[in-house]
Amino acid sequence: MDKTFALKLALKNLLSNRMRTFFTLLGVVIGISAIVVLVSFAFGLQRLVTSEVTGGNALKLVDVGTGSSKVVKLNQDSINSIDGLADVERVDSTINAGGKIISGDKSTDATIYGTSANYLDLSGISVRWGEKFNEAEDREVSPREIIINTSCATFLEADPEDLIGQEKEFILTIPKEIAETDSGLETERETYKIVGVVKNDESPILYTYIDNLKIDGAKNYSQAKVTVKDRDLIEKVRKQIENMGYKTEYVGDTVSQIEQIFAIFRIILGSFGLVALIVAALGMFNTLTISLMERIREIALFKILGMSRKDIRFLFLVESSIFGLVGGLAGVILGVLVGVLFNGILNYYAVQSGGESVSVFYYNPWFIVIIVVFAFLMSLLTGLYPSRRAAKVAALDVMRYE
Repeated sequence: MDKTFALKLALKNLLSNRMRTFFTLLGVVIGISAIVVLVSFAFGLQRLVTSEVTGGNALKLVDVGTGSSKVVKLNQDSINSIDGLADVERVDSTINAGGKIISGDKSTDATIYGTSANYLDLSGISVRWGEKFNEAEDREVSPREIIINTSCATFLEADPEDLIGQEKEFILTIPKEIAETDSGLETERETYKIVGVVKNDESPILYTYIDNLKIDGAKNYSQAKVTVKDRDLIEKVRKQIENMGYKTEYVGDTVSQIEQIFAIFRIILGSFGLVALIVAALGMFNTLTISLMERIREIALFKILGMSRKDIRFLFLVESSIFGLVGGLAGVILGVLVGVLFNGILNYYAVQSGGESVSVFYYNPWFIVIIVVFAFLMSLLTGLYPSRRAAKVAALDVMRYE
């Protein structure tokens, strides 16, 4: 049988009962779109969570610390040793200390981080108002530069943008673990100039250049971020660092756990859409079976005119595949449109409330292709029984009794 003729005949048969064909297609479209929307939602959440965890170049970073060890110290010599490893691109360190913000006759405790501008970038910390501190200035010159968070701005009772350029007094407390002395250090009041503000309302946090804390008596580092030249070299570098006695953490371990969790989440959400698709498949099966019963004389006539069983089967499979292909494509389009609509609504309210736009729905290209192919194969499978039954119609018995 000519393939073009079979396609035209299949379309004619489907259009002869448009209402039944429409509702059958609608069931397939709803089932496919439900799967697309639900699974793309899971993909979108996974991307959001993963991007938060792996912000910047995190998959090439190894966090290094001393863990709970009281013996191993992370000092300049150990930083130089790590930086000297062949596969290490650079090492950025930080010193964690305590502090107090002074405002008139009141004060509040704060956490202060002595670090570098690059360490802030690697940690995903961005300055919302102002700029980062200058790493090239003379460290002995006062006032030194500092970055505060919005929680500090609340304590200082000022808008973040109004604090840029202002000078405030701070007291630094350097714990004994990182201090030059065994008892720790507390500095006198020191004047710092606020150059930037980070959006963070949790608790008062301060950031300044790491050399400022070194001048005030910090000797050891609290933590370091090691940038590896290639992601494939992560495990090798981690073992080398751990052999030095340090503890390492890698965000890739967390990402693997996230991917496992969301893989299960996608299966659960996809199964809800699959239920709708199974109902649609039953509707398609019912439509094809009814069509067979209504066209029993037509099939018998085709056989008498010389159409083979193979051609009869092919004709019904073409009809079922039209349901799957058209319904699959339309379902994907509808699912994408629904996701785009929800993304637009969520982003509108996010921007209106001062947040950042995000994509809650993400459409993996491979998943889109797979779902269309799946719809097509499901339709072929659904059409197997009606097509085989149609091929077995006894033309002479039909003509005799019908």
